[in-house]
Amino acid sequence: MATIAGSVDVARLLGHLARQRPVFHSEADFQHAFAWEAHQLDSALKVRLETHPEPNVRLDLLISRPDLGAFTAVELKYLTAGWSGDVNGELFALKNQGAQDVRAYDVVKDVGRLERFVSAHSAWNGIFVALTNEPSFWRPVTHGRATNADAFRIYEGVTLEGTREWGPLTGPGTMKSREAPIALSGRHHVRWEDYSRVDNGPRGLFRALVLEVSQ
Repeated sequence: MATIAGSVDVARLLGHLARQRPVFHSEADFQHAFAWEAHQLDSALKVRLETHPEPNVRLDLLISRPDLGAFTAVELKYLTAGWSGDVNGELFALKNQGAQDVRAYDVVKDVGRLERFVSAHSAWNGIFVALTNEPSFWRPVTHGRATNADAFRIYEGVTLEGTREWGPLTGPGTMKSREAPIALSGRHHVRWEDYSRVDNGPRGLFRALVLEVSQ
């Protein structure tokens, strides 16, 4: 059971959040709503946005209960396919981000960063949450061919472990600013859960991936 600061169950938080906010305008909107919901579930939590656990390295959220000696580093990703609609009287227009291989690299990079933060602080754990309405993130391909981005796939059932790096034929444009291999110290089993459905179209289902990093 993934827990924030020894207090709030992540699945419970996402369940509450989905009923109130089935969709978000942006990643920043998702971050703010997640932080607010955590505080609503436990008013004793201390929530800090955009902290710097290392010089020049940003963390989305640091949530703590110092009285319990518990601290949680949180990284969130909002990976959107194009969708627009009205939800409870509020208009949304999500961009089609595309570049799933690059965005998945960023997911794995966040997990690696959480591992590093947690290993450096004895009282910390880490929580990574991705939210997406793009099925290609969770749905495995069926062609069976190797690709240059295989190490960064986050399909249902994948295990992320060891060193993840681009294949040898990856173009420099794809790897730009993301050339470095990512060495993971733990084993992270990818399991997606339904988060919300905002319509019956192919991009109307949002699913969530939660990964916990512990000592």
